[in-house]
Amino acid sequence: MGVPLQTPEEWQSHISEIISSPGITVVVGDLDTGKTSFCALLANAAFLAGVSTAVVDGDIGQSEIGPPTTIGLGLMESEIRSLSDLSPRRLHFVGSTSLSGHLLATVTGVKKMVDDPIARENQLIIVDTAGMVRGPIGRKFITHQVEVLSPRHIVALQRSGESEHFLKFLDTWEDCSIHRLSCAPERRTTSSILRSQRRAVRFREYFLHGSQYEMPLESLATTGTWLHTGDILEPKYLKFSEQALGATVFYGERISGGIYLIAKAGYNRRGVAELQEQFKTKAVTIVPADTYMNLVIGLLGKHLELLALGIIKGVDFRSQTISVYTPLRSVAPVRSIRFGVLKLRPDGTEIGHLQQPDGIISGSRLSF
Repeated sequence: MGVPLQTPEEWQSHISEIISSPGITVVVGDLDTGKTSFCALLANAAFLAGVSTAVVDGDIGQSEIGPPTTIGLGLMESEIRSLSDLSPRRLHFVGSTSLSGHLLATVTGVKKMVDDPIARENQLIIVDTAGMVRGPIGRKFITHQVEVLSPRHIVALQRSGESEHFLKFLDTWEDCSIHRLSCAPERRTTSSILRSQRRAVRFREYFLHGSQYEMPLESLATTGTWLHTGDILEPKYLKFSEQALGATVFYGERISGGIYLIAKAGYNRRGVAELQEQFKTKAVTIVPADTYMNLVIGLLGKHLELLALGIIKGVDFRSQTISVYTPLRSVAPVRSIRFGVLKLRPDGTEIGHLQQPDGIISGSRLSF
């Protein structure tokens, strides 16, 4: 269980103030400032005071409530020594362990968890944010996160005023109290290697008792990818594409604004111009056949809720089936798949990220 939590004296009065006027409380700060420790201390104090409390873990890289790549929602039912003691009641899949390129998805996921009926039944909702506060991206991320949540309290943990560039704006908000605190005493910097090792442990625990399933793509919707979003190309167009690229083309679709192809690696890129002319589009997406191997995905139910994470073990484009390793006991409730960008082995080892979703894009960039 670890060492019992000790509350720094400076933090105590602020914790008491928040408990006396509970509501949505957003905790912000740079990496290794003690945000997660503060959230746990606040949650314990609220529990002991009889204030019903929910905690939303918005740190997709160092998730405590649920596996990395997700935003988790937990409820206080007893005292805890860390947020990892909380079992996830709800999870939202972002699909990456890095905020880069996933700011909107993270803000959306946190908002979704805060608005969940399970969270809203509580007097106090604590939001532990990711450690991005510096520079224009940090300002934009925190400002938008705070604005969509409309918190009663903002707790800013700082070393030397690094969050003031957005707190000065938020100071004008009459309905929100800002608590400026020094970071946790004797707080040590966590190396990227240790962070990676922690993620590996969390992933390994999550997938420990998984099973592999074959799922028909024709019965599933997808997001975060162009795969299975358009109309399947006729065989004659696949043959033309193979001749143009000088490589096997396993699959193709007409998608919104362009063409999407799954091809054997090492194709002739000069053939892209022929494809652009044939299909009357500059937007040609060509994905190497092994792109999806070991990719982490979210398996979603009929209300777009996350049922479980999965790891793609293969895609048979001829039979239109996808092989997925997941801790789900049955994939019957799965209605759609949200594709992530992290590649992972079931033992928790990270083996890379997609640099951009769906591989190489020639011509105008497609987005989703």
